[in-house]
Amino acid sequence: MSTDLISIVLPIYNGEKYMRESIDSIIMQSYQNWELIIVNDCSTDNTAEIANEYVKKDKRIKYYKNDKNMRLPRTLNRGFSLSKGDYLTWTSDDNLFKQGAFEKMIDALKRDNADFVYASYETIDENGNYLDYVQTNKIGKYEIIGHNVVGACFMYTRKVYETIGDYDYNYTLVEDYDYWLRIFAKFNVTNIEEVLYSYRFHSSALTSTERAEKINSVCEEVILKNRPSFGKLNNLQKYYLYSGLNKCRQAMLENKDKYKSKYIIYNNYYLLFYRIPNKIKQVLK
Repeated sequence: MSTDLISIVLPIYNGEKYMRESIDSIIMQSYQNWELIIVNDCSTDNTAEIANEYVKKDKRIKYYKNDKNMRLPRTLNRGFSLSKGDYLTWTSDDNLFKQGAFEKMIDALKRDNADFVYASYETIDENGNYLDYVQTNKIGKYEIIGHNVVGACFMYTRKVYETIGDYDYNYTLVEDYDYWLRIFAKFNVTNIEEVLYSYRFHSSALTSTERAEKINSVCEEVILKNRPSFGKLNNLQKYYLYSGLNKCRQAMLENKDKYKSKYIIYNNYYLLFYRIPNKIKQVLK
């Protein structure tokens, strides 16, 4: 087993309800050489008290509090600036790592000579009941150009952090997608099809129409900003690019048809050369 240090950043704001479960899922990992960096973004609940409980019990856990509310990207950046690990990841106060997640992600990075790995994850409700799962696949390296395929479970090397730098606070709400695009354009990436994480779905956080428009507007900006980093695209990448841009526009109030014509062209390509052949293969099996 690898003995490299993993740094996990836990940005948190008013997370008292589930944070014990989140921290315990880290403590219970089979891979034990890690540091947990909790960064409290000026919570007004019992987050600080709970965090300090764990600090007293486990020297691998560090606790910091922002002087003012900095929101997620800046809080992540502070956490990673304090990290010492050879491998890096971050998690949320209401989500959980499955047993063996750390070990399996490090093994995949080493096996595939990769610098970034992302894994399948399940969704759970507020009470921890299973809802569904999202599975990764090899096509993600093409799909990333227009869709955030990474999800909630991932790990990357310190080389990535030193090269890519900080999360961009100008893209709050999709700061993670912007970061993944920057990574995919420069580094070898691999995936794990096994479910290694539980993502908690909150009914109270359902996206409003206004919020959806804002998210998709920023998402469109992020896609267009990172597009040149991928160089010349093949037709499959163009399909994912325009399907992603078209999806963004459909959630916005202005000029919904901006990418529609190109999306139709490459969607027909995708149907002809990928979807239909795959259906035929399934039938023949």
